[in-house]
Amino acid sequence: MSSDNKDRAMQRKLNVGVVGIGRMGQKHALNILHSVPRATLLCACSPAGADLAWGNKYLKPYNVRVVAAFEELIDTPGLDAVIVASSTELHARHTTAALDRNIHVLCEKPVCKTVEELVQLVKRTEANPRAKLMVGFVRRFDQNYQDALEKVKAGAIGRPIIIRSQGCEKLDTSPSYQQYLEASGGIFVDSIIHDIDLALLFFGEDPKPKSVSAAGVAAVHTKRAEEGDADNAVGICEFWDGKIAYFYNSRTAAHGYDNATEIFGTAGKISINMVPRKNAVELCDGEGFVKVQPTPGWYDRYAPAFVEEAKAWVDALLDDKPMPIPLGSSLRSLEIATALQESLRTGNKIVFTREGAIRRETALL
Repeated sequence: MSSDNKDRAMQRKLNVGVVGIGRMGQKHALNILHSVPRATLLCACSPAGADLAWGNKYLKPYNVRVVAAFEELIDTPGLDAVIVASSTELHARHTTAALDRNIHVLCEKPVCKTVEELVQLVKRTEANPRAKLMVGFVRRFDQNYQDALEKVKAGAIGRPIIIRSQGCEKLDTSPSYQQYLEASGGIFVDSIIHDIDLALLFFGEDPKPKSVSAAGVAAVHTKRAEEGDADNAVGICEFWDGKIAYFYNSRTAAHGYDNATEIFGTAGKISINMVPRKNAVELCDGEGFVKVQPTPGWYDRYAPAFVEEAKAWVDALLDDKPMPIPLGSSLRSLEIATALQESLRTGNKIVFTREGAIRRETALL
């Protein structure tokens, strides 16, 4: 590419729409609007009155088109790409509709609730290279995980063999959060899938699962048990190459957001965020204990990473490069997450053949 063509490519901006401007979509909209230089926020939509009021207040002053219906948004002239942050049960429909119009998509996980749906979506994407799809796994764009990955790739801990990763969210008993949980698809599909994605990242993107097993309890959000779900859960995934991943997630943490990861190798280990904290301030009071402020929530922990994720996605589209997160890896994450969710619900150990087929073993004791 000539220098003139490179300059023109750098000057061009991607016209982006945000589908769903609830708790996550609002963050995406503001990031595109203020923090991604190569993108323009063209439009946003939500059927909820409160979301529309927010959009009219914070987006319309920047000439962003704010509409109620997805069908209105997708018809916006000049729209190049969308970020899908709508309700989980709508992800697949919104993503498919955009891809069918040759509109690129960054979709919040899970893009589909079943592996079969995502397989069909992958095939659809492969058959139409004019529209690209990426599933959002924001931890990959966090500078701490990126530094750890560089060290693992450089052989700093030898060959990685075990990963332990957890995410504990501060307890939220609000009605809106209860509604979110009901539509989430379950703790493994909704939340622990982030830790599963990290395991694939540090184990080499495509390790093949051999078996999974899960256990959990609905300690506070007791209605989750009625659907075979939990608000605290543990999962173990064994891979065919001998590696093992251990996952823990809680939706009932009292102290704040607590996300930590350890990767154990044949020559050492790497730890990320083992003491979660808001900043570097430590307080010693009359009781003699060191006190640190916890990270309030998941967005406080990953706010810079969400911006980097959006930048990487936009750059890949404008520069015609592969998506930063391989779609096949997102499919593998969902395969493992749905199997763990089934194990939690049934008490069975789920076993995979080397070819990826699933069989169920007897209930765990």
